[in-house]
Amino acid sequence: MSVFKSSISKLFFIALALIAFSCEDNESGVDLIGLEARFTTEFNQRTVSFNNISNAATSYIWDFGDGTNSTLENPVKTYENGTYTVSLSAYNDSGDSDTFEKMFTIDVAICDDEIAENIDPANGNLNWTFMSTDGSATFDAFGNIGGSIVTNPNFEEGINTSCNVYKYEKISGCETWSGVGIALNTAMDFTDANTDKVFKMKVLAENQLTDVTLRLERLPFPDTEPSQERIASITQLGEWQELTFDFSGVNTGTYKSVIIYFERNAPCDGDVYYFDDIIQE
Repeated sequence: MSVFKSSISKLFFIALALIAFSCEDNESGVDLIGLEARFTTEFNQRTVSFNNISNAATSYIWDFGDGTNSTLENPVKTYENGTYTVSLSAYNDSGDSDTFEKMFTIDVAICDDEIAENIDPANGNLNWTFMSTDGSATFDAFGNIGGSIVTNPNFEEGINTSCNVYKYEKISGCETWSGVGIALNTAMDFTDANTDKVFKMKVLAENQLTDVTLRLERLPFPDTEPSQERIASITQLGEWQELTFDFSGVNTGTYKSVIIYFERNAPCDGDVYYFDDIIQE
């Protein structure tokens, strides 16, 4: 009789231990019991990375709240601005399912796409917006500086909300005569009274105020003469401003080469500038 009571006591304590272990494990969140759908989100601008932390599931269906879906385990999705409810349905091999959903709002400033561009005087006044990213609108950097079309670093406020701009970087050690230039498909004829000779250009100085030179040459180097140039000054840092270059007093010459200098003839120490929207009017 005592052996029987002892066995019952041992079984009782084992059962209590198992219950206690199970409760501790469940409360800690270490071991989720049964099928459960769950996910977390990480935001990078308008791109959302979904981290699937579902338990005991073998397949998934995502509803991204914008009419699209996915069966990937950990999808990445880029949204337009707006409010979305995303749901994840998780399934196991027995056909059971569980659904989890989360609502969030995307409200990120978006640059304005370029809608027009003219880089050939044969088609009218220049309107250089860097809408074309195939290389046709890209100025060529010379003198060991950096130059390329990039995303506007400050489109959220001010006078330039467009997406594409040109980055001009005076890399340390570059030549003091460095700059960027491009050969037009058709020369601008300043002998023609109908030719507009005022040019406006938006500029942004990242870390150094300076003068900007707009130079017009007959042909690309070495057949540059006759040439004309005008200088305007950047007066504020970190903000777009519009400069004007007035050639209205020039009534001679044709000009097929356009050159732009920032910090002309100054040592190169890594200063960065941007320009955009070269408008002839």
